[in-house]
Amino acid sequence: MDKETEGIVDLDILKPPKKLIKLGGVQIDVSFIPCGITWEIDSLVRKLSEYDAAKMDDEKSAKEALDTIIKLCSTFASYKNPELNEKWFRDNVEMPQINAFVSLIKEALVRSYAGVEQYGKN
Repeated sequence: MDKETEGIVDLDILKPPKKLIKLGGVQIDVSFIPCGITWEIDSLVRKLSEYDAAKMDDEKSAKEALDTIIKLCSTFASYKNPELNEKWFRDNVEMPQINAFVSLIKEALVRSYAGVEQYGKN
């Protein structure tokens, strides 16, 4: 260990490897959820889990679920890419892309909480 790094605890090693997606020509880092939006992302994911797929025949419920999905995606993406707001998602993205993005957001949220649990055990 050289003098410059002596005594430094490198917390950057706790960050997961970078994972980028390309959506509408924009690269989005889906490897982690910035702490500034963790609770909002968690809240939106929980809200999504309340929608029962069997009840999606109801147009109102289906629209509410779609609105929540778009809010989730735009909240995550616009944190570092402000132009990726809800309107941008409605105008530029198809449902298969949205579904894949939501899955990646959920994975990042699970990793965040796993990291919290692991830190708590140490």
